[in-house]
Amino acid sequence: MAKTATPKTYLWCDVCRRSYGHDDAPDALCPVCATPMREMGRLSAIARGFMANELVASDLRTKHRQLVRLIWTRNGMGERYYKVLAPDLPYNRFEARVTELLMRGAEEGWVRFVLPPAPSSDDAAYRVEFDDDERFVREMEAMFASTAAAEG
Repeated sequence: MAKTATPKTYLWCDVCRRSYGHDDAPDALCPVCATPMREMGRLSAIARGFMANELVASDLRTKHRQLVRLIWTRNGMGERYYKVLAPDLPYNRFEARVTELLMRGAEEGWVRFVLPPAPSSDDAAYRVEFDDDERFVREMEAMFASTAAAEG
């Protein structure tokens, strides 16, 4: 019986503190937060994973970020914003930056995420609300205008 080759390296995300196989992230960007990852040996990735689990109580922050991303991108809204703004960066990085903006907005109080009291199959039960719609638009325009100026 022939042995199947196993990859000798994994990709490590310093933000999420997780390792991924190369198949999970072919562009070497974290599938959760879109941060560039670094390659490391299998043993190092396993050891880092154990240490990360010991140091972090849970992955609630990562799941929270995923839920925020799922809410604002549902029904193709992420793609629509991306097409309108036409930023000079890949979609996954755009999505990660807008997710961070919305989480900052929630911390500052001008964005609210509405969740049903229990999991629901009704997508409309999950939504984002703005105290000031114009602020969100201004913040996005400023964020991507500065990116274009820095790269241009």
